[in-house]
Amino acid sequence: MKKQRKQKKIIKDRDSEDWCFECKDGGKLMICDYRDCLKVYHPECVGKGDSFMENEEPWNCNRHSCLICQNTAKFYCVCCPNAVCGCCIGEVEFAPVKGKKGFCDNCLELLLLAEQNALGITKRGKKGKKTASEEKVDFNGRETYECLFKEYWDIIKGREGLTVDNVYSADAQLKKRGCCSDSVSKAIEFIGWRSSPLIKFLTSIGKDTTKQLSQYDVESIISGYIQEKNLFHPKKKRRILCEPMLYSLFRRKSVDNNQIYSLLDIHFVANLEQSEDDESEDEDEIILGEKKNKNITAAFKKQKTLSSNRTCQEEEVNLTVKESGFASMVAENIKLVYLRKSLVERLLKQPESFDCKVLGSFVRTKTDLTDYQRHTSHQLLQVRGIKKNASEVLLQVSNMPIDLNIAMLSDCDFTK
Repeated sequence: MKKQRKQKKIIKDRDSEDWCFECKDGGKLMICDYRDCLKVYHPECVGKGDSFMENEEPWNCNRHSCLICQNTAKFYCVCCPNAVCGCCIGEVEFAPVKGKKGFCDNCLELLLLAEQNALGITKRGKKGKKTASEEKVDFNGRETYECLFKEYWDIIKGREGLTVDNVYSADAQLKKRGCCSDSVSKAIEFIGWRSSPLIKFLTSIGKDTTKQLSQYDVESIISGYIQEKNLFHPKKKRRILCEPMLYSLFRRKSVDNNQIYSLLDIHFVANLEQSEDDESEDEDEIILGEKKNKNITAAFKKQKTLSSNRTCQEEEVNLTVKESGFASMVAENIKLVYLRKSLVERLLKQPESFDCKVLGSFVRTKTDLTDYQRHTSHQLLQVRGIKKNASEVLLQVSNMPIDLNIAMLSDCDFTK
C-alpha cells in the first residue's frame, strides 16, 4: 500500500504544473495532496513556512473547499484557488462555463483585458482615453502579476479545453446576474444592536453576543483574530486576506487594515438609524432652503417695483451673505482642532467631565517608524473610546489596533 502511494506521488510530482497557482511565478513549490490535484504553490503564498515542505503532513489547497461555508467545492475557478459549493454559488460573483470549471469575477476581469490586449482592442472613454482598469494593468512587464497571469492563461486554456468564447460567456452571465441582484437586493437582517452576519462571526470565535459591544470593540476583536490566524498578505503587510469567516462579514476577498472600522458601519443598527436621521435632516434643510429662496426672491421683486415707481434708476438690493463654515488647511487652524498632551493631562484633573470633553476629539501621535508605508512623522486620530484602570487612562483611537497611553500623545505644533 505504501509503495502504491509513493508511486502515485512520484507521478503527481512529474505531471504537476510548473507555476504557483496563487502568484503564477516559478521557484520552490509544493504540490497539493488532494487526490489527483496537480496545482502547486509557494509555501509563503499559502501562509506556510519553508520548513512545511520538509514534513510528511498532508495538505490540501483551498481549491477543494467552498470559500463561504468550507464544505466540499463543486465549482472551481480555472485561474485561481477560489472555489464554491452548489449552495453558495449564488452568494459570490462566479460564473461556471464548462461543467465544474468557471471564472471568479477578479480573474474574469483580467482575462477580458488580456484577450482584448492580445487582439489590440482597447476600451476608450471620452477623448480617447483608456479606462481606469487598463491604466492599472501591464501585460508586457515580465515582473508584473498581469504578465505572468496572461502567460498562465495562454498555457492552461488549451489543457482545460477553453476558448475566448467561454470568457465572454462568463462575462455575460455575471452582467445578467448583476442586473437581477440590483433589482432584488437582500437587506441585512438585524437582531438587537447588531447584524446577523456579525452575530455569526462573534459566536464562531467564542465571543458573548448578549452584551452590547461598540464598533471599536468589534474592530479590536477582528484585529486580534487577524493576528491570531496570521491573515496578512505575504507581500502587502497592511492588506488582510479574508478567509470564509471574514468574507461573510465584508464580502471581499481582501481588505486594507485601515478599512475595517468603516466596513463595520453596516453591521450596527445605530448607524442605520443615524443614516435615516441624517436623510430626514437633509430633506428638512432642502425644504427650508427652498422657502428662504422664495422669500428672498419675493422681497427682491417688491424692492425693485417700489424703487422703479420712485425713480427710474434701479436700486440694488444688498443681500446678507452668510460667512462660510469652512477654514483653510493651515498649521494655525489645524492646531485648534486637536488636543495636546498637556491639555489632556490637565483635563484628567477633572474626571467628572473628562470623558465628554475628550471622546470624539482628535489627538496627535507619532507614527510607527517601522511602518514603511507611512510618509509622515505624526498622524491625527479621532478618540473613539476611553479605558480606565487603577494606574492609567488609555485612549482608543481610529485606525489603530492598540490603545494609546497619554504619554504617547504629541505636545508639538504642526510645522506644515
